[in-house]
Amino acid sequence: MTSSSPPVVLTRQVRYHADASGLFAHLGGTTAEDSILLESADITTKSGISSVAVLTSSVRLTCHGQSVTATPLTASGEVIVDKLNGQLADYGHDTFTFPRTDAVNERERLTAVSPVEPLRALTRDAGYEDPTHTLPMLTGGIAFDFLETFEELPAVGESTNTYPDYQFVLAEIVLTINHGDQTAHLTGVSLAEDDLADRLDELAALIDAAEHTYQPTVHHSDVLRVTTDIPDAEFRGQVEGLKQNIHNGDIYQVVPARTFTAPCPDAFAAYRQLRETNPSPYMFYQRGTGTNGRPFELFGASPESNLKFDSATREVQLYPIAGTRPRGLNPDGSINDELDIRMELELRTDAKEIAEHTMLVDLARNDLARVAVPATRRVADLLQVDRYSRVMHLVSRVTATLDPELDALDAYRACMNMGTLSGAPKIRAMELLRGVEKRRRGSYGGAIGYIRGNGDMDNCIVIRSAFVQDGTASVQAGAGVVRDSNPQSEADETLQKAYAVLNAIALAADSTLEVIR
Repeated sequence: MTSSSPPVVLTRQVRYHADASGLFAHLGGTTAEDSILLESADITTKSGISSVAVLTSSVRLTCHGQSVTATPLTASGEVIVDKLNGQLADYGHDTFTFPRTDAVNERERLTAVSPVEPLRALTRDAGYEDPTHTLPMLTGGIAFDFLETFEELPAVGESTNTYPDYQFVLAEIVLTINHGDQTAHLTGVSLAEDDLADRLDELAALIDAAEHTYQPTVHHSDVLRVTTDIPDAEFRGQVEGLKQNIHNGDIYQVVPARTFTAPCPDAFAAYRQLRETNPSPYMFYQRGTGTNGRPFELFGASPESNLKFDSATREVQLYPIAGTRPRGLNPDGSINDELDIRMELELRTDAKEIAEHTMLVDLARNDLARVAVPATRRVADLLQVDRYSRVMHLVSRVTATLDPELDALDAYRACMNMGTLSGAPKIRAMELLRGVEKRRRGSYGGAIGYIRGNGDMDNCIVIRSAFVQDGTASVQAGAGVVRDSNPQSEADETLQKAYAVLNAIALAADSTLEVIR
């Protein structure tokens, strides 16, 4: 057992670098286990807003069903896991198993002991914080399938996306970059008698001296061949079957998905291409361990916030996106302004898209009603258009004040999974999806982001993403199906949504895309 010492939190101001992802690689982030990079860009100006790089993690938390395993990664991590074993002694040692609640009352079910308890213990009850509230901080993701720990769903098999029900790491050393102010600083914490100050000084020296240009190893191939697990004809059949469920009154809307598979020898190089060609509010690169025990990389550039909570104002926010059109492009890939405006007009006046979006805004309002202070819900933005490299979307923003007896994790569980990736009514839609897809979705449609010790949470829906394991990328994409859906149009929409990621993988390999549908 590592001897503990009073928590020490240290900060170092360091030189600003505009190329945060290149600096992350320079500092070893692309080879270290359990590293993660979270970035944000303005969708209008495409300029960077912020970057948060977890360079050293002390503890990894991995959830499989009702069980959560805490793995120490550093000397401080051993101290933290020892403390966690005491905090959660009733549920196990190192691996904690939480009983499923048999409560019927919705509030009792929501607040019952559950697999999120270790997340609370390592943030809210960490016993330390720094003045900027950077630490304590958990970063990581929650799978679409985590819902199964809270709701009864049909059993399904494993898939190529082996992301655990959740996997978070507790940050020990974090690099935070503010691109607006052009400032950067390191923050670190130690709960053991170790060399934190020396480690921060060494990193600061590397950052201050870095004159790096990231040079990936190019794995050239003339053609990047992309296959799908569900060919167009089969996907059209699934859409027709789900439309029958809508006709029968089982559901109003549903979001089936399929997986495009491609070789991806350098996931980080593909992430670099994606962030350049498709800058987004939420960009991420994570290294972790899958349910099969093998390492994975997850990267993406998501347009859609999942759930955001500000502990200072108690505001909780959802950001439904539904309704898609391709950008108006010239043959050379540049924007054709006139065509782009026509595509926007078509999107804004499409009755099917408006109906789909309005249903999901209403669903978001209903989700927040479960956790909100009465009379605080409002639609802050309605039917706006956000543009990305290959597609444009209808977006809205729904806010509420969170009940003072609840926290962000309660709100997440009450709202998961977002209707834009499942359907409405939500639980019935997900039951039907499991019957059609017959396998776990893994990271796709789940969330990735951070939880801070002061209660703040910010995460995005994992879309426009690739799960990479053993040199193969799984790129998942779905389409919103309503009564009036055209099956081939929905199949086309899945490729439109996957295209930005597939194109980034191709660019990283200096290849041209060939999609076999």
